[in-house]
Amino acid sequence: MPTEAGDLRIETLDPARHDRAGFSCGVERLDNYLKLSARKQQKDDMTRVYVAVEDGRTTILGYHAINLGMMNVDALSKRPRGAPDHGELPILFLGQVAVSETAQGQGIGSILMHHVFEKACGIASEAGCFAIVLDVMPDGGKAAYKRRKAWYETFGFQSFVSDPGRMFMTMKQVRLIVSEHADAG
Repeated sequence: MPTEAGDLRIETLDPARHDRAGFSCGVERLDNYLKLSARKQQKDDMTRVYVAVEDGRTTILGYHAINLGMMNVDALSKRPRGAPDHGELPILFLGQVAVSETAQGQGIGSILMHHVFEKACGIASEAGCFAIVLDVMPDGGKAAYKRRKAWYETFGFQSFVSDPGRMFMTMKQVRLIVSEHADAG
């Protein structure tokens, strides 16, 4: 396991190099996504998958998947100033965040989340992005769902009023976190 942040690298998934078969996070759907779907979706430009690995190793310790999307402004409790008349806002959709069972509890999920924040800032500066949106996975029962939702809330994600399982964080919030993280480092 990494002993310091410098030992950990986040790289674009390379199916020829990264060991997807050995990944197990304890949630079958997330394991299967990485093993069976991630390569094809990435090849078809539907998503980008990033993996956390120890420097010089191929064992995947965790991953996240992101893609672009749109959300309707009516999903928000208050219309943002300057929102376009057509009502669609550009977003970065966070499809999955998963950490292998052997690496859980070591902060890798937080490192992956900060990588998502950095990617969102880059996208927002190049093409515009209002928020990061995600759906909390219901797999594993109510306790697991509540635990996942609470974890996202620790970063500042908030639920949509119309769908408590769908969460978002505005780019204004994301930029503040990235700035604070850079100042601390």
